[in-house]
Amino acid sequence: MENITVPFSSLVLSDLNVRKTNSDLALDALAASILEHGLIQPLVVTAIKARRSTSYAVHAGGRRCRAIAQLIESGKLPQDHGVDVRVFANRAAAAREISLAENLIRESMSPADECRAFKDIIDTDGADAEDIARRFGLTVRHVQGRLRLADLAEPIFAALSAGDITLDIAMAYGATADRDRQLAAWERLSAGWQAQNAQTIRRAVAETAIASTHPVALFLGEDEYRAGGGRIESDLFAASGEGMWLDGEIATDLATKKLAYEAEIAALGGRYGWVTPVLAAHLPYELTKDLHPFYPSRVDAAPEVQARLDEIEVRIDELNDLAETSADEDEAQRAEAELEVLSAEYDKLGETCLVIRDEDKPNVGVFLVLEKDGTPALHHQLYTTVKPGRASTSGQAGGGSAGSAGAAKADGFSRSLEENLAKERRDVLALHVATDPAMALDLVIFRLAIDCTGFFTANDTGLSIKIGDRFEPAGLVGVPPSQAIVDLDAVRSALPHEWSQADDLFAAFLEFRGLDEEAKASWLAYAVSQSLKASLDVGWRGNAFLSGLGAMMEIDVAAHWRPGAENYFDRLKKGQILTALGQIDPELPARYATAKKGELALAAAKLCAGDTITDPAVKQRAAAWLPEAMRFTAKAPAEADSAAQSDVDGDEGPIASGDCDAELIGDGDDGLEQAGAPGEPAADAELEDGHLSEEVIAEAA
Repeated sequence: MENITVPFSSLVLSDLNVRKTNSDLALDALAASILEHGLIQPLVVTAIKARRSTSYAVHAGGRRCRAIAQLIESGKLPQDHGVDVRVFANRAAAAREISLAENLIRESMSPADECRAFKDIIDTDGADAEDIARRFGLTVRHVQGRLRLADLAEPIFAALSAGDITLDIAMAYGATADRDRQLAAWERLSAGWQAQNAQTIRRAVAETAIASTHPVALFLGEDEYRAGGGRIESDLFAASGEGMWLDGEIATDLATKKLAYEAEIAALGGRYGWVTPVLAAHLPYELTKDLHPFYPSRVDAAPEVQARLDEIEVRIDELNDLAETSADEDEAQRAEAELEVLSAEYDKLGETCLVIRDEDKPNVGVFLVLEKDGTPALHHQLYTTVKPGRASTSGQAGGGSAGSAGAAKADGFSRSLEENLAKERRDVLALHVATDPAMALDLVIFRLAIDCTGFFTANDTGLSIKIGDRFEPAGLVGVPPSQAIVDLDAVRSALPHEWSQADDLFAAFLEFRGLDEEAKASWLAYAVSQSLKASLDVGWRGNAFLSGLGAMMEIDVAAHWRPGAENYFDRLKKGQILTALGQIDPELPARYATAKKGELALAAAKLCAGDTITDPAVKQRAAAWLPEAMRFTAKAPAEADSAAQSDVDGDEGPIASGDCDAELIGDGDDGLEQAGAPGEPAADAELEDGHLSEEVIAEAA
């Protein structure tokens, strides 16, 4: 056996390899890893002698070989790329055993190890999610999801590491970044029968009540909470302040305002460009994903400071010896207490040797967090909005023009002359752009694309082209991402991003212009996709144009979105869920009439997800079922005008219109209101002997 390097052209895949099914799954990720890190493990080969040349049969490492071939075909590696191989004797039986051993004696990395590894890369290398996704051939959303799990409370993360809980369960706890809520839910559910119910866990972490020992409660104080209208539930033997704070929203709102005031005070010193308050003891990944760790420059200490540092170092050495060698326990404890005080003083004096340069200061900031005891404290890590190695953009902050207030006037011109010249110069440039369609199209795509990258902190291109406010719906807390969002993230990750790594906007534009037409068209398509407003097929959010567009594209919504508990059924009234079930199978409303709403929502979600054993015809209808509002239906002009006029006249608001989706923001009561939608069971009062009346069942069907 020997290790050598051979040209890729001399490698052939062995027929003796025991892996006969060669999937392309994750082949792109493997290719990206090889391109970034090289071939970590050599291929296992045997030599095939010919008259004039020698080739090598690959018995172990076929996927690595195919990934290298993909890189060569795409031009990312040269044709004569050298590959590290380990050469074994050419014996068929041995070749099969080598291949079998490599494929069987292996263990995939656990999700927990993957989370920690990504977190370590970010903490040590200053990389971000996009960097990691590019280097390992993953989607940005996949990396962000793993980083979010790395923030889990320790007992939950330990359970994930040990395999006691699945990745889905860990993600359910990760639905909130508040570790205290995670722990409260964990302590309540982990030992019970609902320990593996992800939906129950998500509901538990979303509860608003907080314990009186929660950092937010300790920081705010009972008096301020009660003065704001907050309620406390406690037993007869509880002391003052003990118990559950029922109105978590009130506590959070008051504490947020109070901590924001503390952050303003912390920012008054002018040492940082920004101070952001966080109602938590740790920083959630979502807050830091677009930032980069910043480390101040070290300068020589002032003479008196250096003298004191030297004194402390000498005394610390003496105290360490005393604490380790003293036979007197009291003396050793006094030495340790003095050590703690001197160490704190040494660290504080050392901070005076760290400075933030004036040119960096506008972009550098810190988070104000709550300690476990409710004490506000500046986080130990500083962050910057500028990626390391990139020229500072502080001079462009705010995207102002050259004639903005506070900027020097060009060549001493008067304000009116300066503005007139700027307009004349703009018109000259406009004339040339107007006669260069290719340049104009590149400018449009580039300007829209930089908004989608989120990479530049001050993207003042001087172009007013942009995607306006999409009026994104509010209040979408706790809704899991749909398959469409996951796939859309994959589309974005697959776009070429190298141009956005340039040091300034114009350099980025030059690199962007060098992309082929297909790549630029893909960026345009993605950018336009981000301009779409949220709409439904009916109701006050109806949009006939977007409905017609979806119908023209023959979109199958069911392939990308399924109604689940959190994203749909939990937000309906019980009667509306029964109506939906009746559309799938007329027998279902009677079967579930006595079920509680939570159980009913879960059953409906499982049925629509295909997780219920039922009649094949019913299963097929459930897999394709959608609320009317989620469909894309092309409407005739007269029909669209009529629907629009109905909304304008206000004769039927969204709740009275009869659309199930119109009540997605309902109060969640099990019963129906009197003004329920036509064709729905009026109320639970219409049950006869625990079942729906025949008239109601027929109407629901």
